Formats: sequence, structure tokens, C-alpha cells
Amino acid sequence: MKSVGSLRRSLRPRSLRGQLLLALLILAATALLALDTVVYGALSNDLTHRTDVTLRAVRQRVAQQLEQTGPGGILGTDVRLLGASEFYLQLRRPDGSVRDLVPGLRDPGNAAPQLPGSLAGAHGTDPVTVGPAVPGGPDYRLLVQRIPGRGTLIAAVPLDQVQGTLRKVLIVEAAATVGVLALLAGSGLWLLRRGLRPLESMARDADAIAFGDRAGRVAPADDTTEVGRLGLALNTMLAAERTTQDRLRRFVADASHELRTPVTAVLGYADLHHQGALTVPEQRERVMSGITSEALRMKRLVDDLLLLARLDSAPVRGLHAVDLGVTVRDAVSAGRVVAPHHPLSVRVEGSAMVHGDAEQLRRVVDNLLANVRNHTPSGTAAQVTVRAAGPAEPYAVVMVADEGPGIPDEALPRVFDRFYRGDPAHSGDGSGLGLAIVAAVARAHTGDVQVASTPGGTCVSVRLPMMS
Repeated sequence: MKSVGSLRRSLRPRSLRGQLLLALLILAATALLALDTVVYGALSNDLTHRTDVTLRAVRQRVAQQLEQTGPGGILGTDVRLLGASEFYLQLRRPDGSVRDLVPGLRDPGNAAPQLPGSLAGAHGTDPVTVGPAVPGGPDYRLLVQRIPGRGTLIAAVPLDQVQGTLRKVLIVEAAATVGVLALLAGSGLWLLRRGLRPLESMARDADAIAFGDRAGRVAPADDTTEVGRLGLALNTMLAAERTTQDRLRRFVADASHELRTPVTAVLGYADLHHQGALTVPEQRERVMSGITSEALRMKRLVDDLLLLARLDSAPVRGLHAVDLGVTVRDAVSAGRVVAPHHPLSVRVEGSAMVHGDAEQLRRVVDNLLANVRNHTPSGTAAQVTVRAAGPAEPYAVVMVADEGPGIPDEALPRVFDRFYRGDPAHSGDGSGLGLAIVAAVARAHTGDVQVASTPGGTCVSVRLPMMS
């Protein structure tokens, strides 16, 4: 047997359209019922008040006539006309006899009011509501007044007209409420279908994308609506995701390609050894040297890949105060030892203190100098400059300018791409990751890198925020 909670959940609409429509109808029904109750109560109070005012006036007029005429007197014509087919007027004498005032004018078939058991409790200026003496009759508003020397005057007026008017109002309110709810349900369903149609289309497109449609995109509605903005945001997210996936595929393919060459070379050297082709010590020495060289090449490539992966996930491991002037001088000194045939000069203009990772920043300068060695002829001079921009622009700039042949215009937009080598004939032992690492480290330090090249030289500028 289902519990009440599970039954409610089973009756609740599952679609967003149904839930919104149900909530709208519940709110509208609550508001309409509250309005109907207020209108019905106000009309009932107003009609009852009008009836009470008339009843008091009639009772007052009849009481004055009874006091003026004395015992056995006849009521005036104006008072007799007041009782015509509407008011119930009765005088109860002190001796217990009952006299109906204005007899013959009231319809004998009309039910009389149900008088209270004790008329003393009904005295006062405020009428009371009593039921009929026989079932099926109308309710009455009743007033009781004692008249000295004459007895007790009972004045009552039936509420059949008031109750009939209220019944009609109740029927009109019920019909109007049902009609408004029906109209609201129809128009609300149409509006919800129209408004949620783009969202349903986006859901279908998203399902198709989830099942492998990589080229798919959601169809956004008007970008001024919430649904349209959601569609634009999803398209932007999907485009970024596809770009990331394509970039990752290219990265993996390029890394595999770069690793295939040294792995193939190592396997070739090992195969020569297994075949017994290395009978001369000089051959074995040459093969071991080749294996060592290829292994070192793989190590450099793997280190570069790990650094890029670390920069993508957690850009900076630790931040410390780094003097770019000291870092650049150390890198230039090492570069002169590694490649003495490339003259290097260094110039430091002012104090350039930055907040960053000293090892990564040193890697930036080393890569820029290695880039000069790999892509310029022997004897090409290069100058490394460190400059503090000043208070107006709190950045430190590291510039590496060489006097080489320059970078072709078509290669400039891609020099920071991973594994990109514009001129394989002059790439040396590089893997195409040097400038990519430079750009990644600069971004990790909230800086940027720019390159400018002409046929007479190339200048790479790395801009990093200085310590405040």
C-alpha cells in the first residue's frame, strides 16, 4: 500500500511545464478564492446592514403609533403599508394574548420567524438573526421592544431577498473562478509551451552531444531572454571544450611523434647489439653514446611536458621575491659557457623585483637563450635587457633581442604553440616547446609575452607584474 508521501509524489507532474502550470493554478485559485470570500463577505455585511436600518425604522414607527393610539387603537395607514407582504409585526400584551399588527396584509403561507425562548434576551438596538418557525422558510432579522402599557413589540423582516442575492453572487463567483482558472490553464499551457520550446530543443541537442555528436551545438533563442543567454553560454562552453579536446589531441599526437624518434633510435641501437653487429669497441662506444643522447633527449621532452602539465593544473608552486636582474645574469653566464660562439650581453635598468617561482622564471630566460642558439647562425649576437617600467606601469620587462634572420610573417602567430617549429632545418635539437613554456610561465605569473621580428632580428619581451 502506497504511503501518502509516495502518492503525492506520483500525482505531482514530472515535467517542468506541468510543475509550473500546477503552481500557477494553485496560486491563482488561492488568490481568486480569497477575493471571492472578501467580496461575498462585504456584500453580505452591506445587505444585512441595509436590512437592519430599514427594520429599525419600521420598528420605531410602529412603536410610536402604538404609544399614540393607546390600547385598542388602530395603526395608521402609513404603518399598515409598511407591513405589506414583508415585515412580521406582532404585539404581545401583558396578559399573554398575542395580536398580529396589520393583519391580512401579510401572506398567510409565509413561515413566521422562530422566536427566541426568552424575549428578554432579544431586547436591544442590534437585530438578531433567527430561523423560520417551520422548515423551509427564510431566516429573519428580528428586533424586540417593550412599549409601556401595551406589551412587547416584535418586528422581523425575512432575509429571503438577501439570501437569494447572495446565492446568485456565489454562483457568479464560482462560475467566474472556474472560467478564469480554465482560461488561465489554457493560456498558461500555451505560453509555457512556447517559452520552454527553446529549452526543450536545447535539451535534445545536449542529449545528442552527450551521445557523441561533437560538431553539435544547441540552438539558442533570443539572447535577450534567460533561455537564450543559457544557450549562448552552453555554446561558448561547448566551443571551449571542443577547443580543449582538439588541443589535447594535437598535444598527445605531437608528443607521441616527438617521442617516437628517440624511442626508435634506442630500439635500433639495441637491435644492433642483439644481432651481434657491434664487434668493434669503437662501434659499441658510438652506440652507447647514441643511446645516452636519445635518452637525454627523451628526458628533456618529458620534463618539458611535465612542466606544461603542472602549469596547466597548478600554475605556480611557491611564490617568493625574485630579483630578475640576478636571474638574468646567471642565465647569461650559463649561456656563454654553453654556446661561446653566440655573443651575449646583458643590461639591467633599475631594480626589478617580482613575486614568483625563481626556478620557472630562470627557465624562461634559459628557453629564450636556447631559442636564439637553435634558430640563429653561429656568431649571431644577442642582448638581454631587464627594465622596470615605473610607477605608472608597475611591470618588469625581460627582453631578449638577437640579430638573426628573423621569423617569417606566417610563422609569427604560431610561435607560442606547443610543438610548433617554423623552420625544421634550423630547429636543432628543439622540440617546439621552448616558447610554449615561456608563454605558460608568463601566464602563470599573471604576465604576458610578445614577439616582434624583422628580417634583421627578433625581440621577445616578457612582462611580469612587480612587487608593490
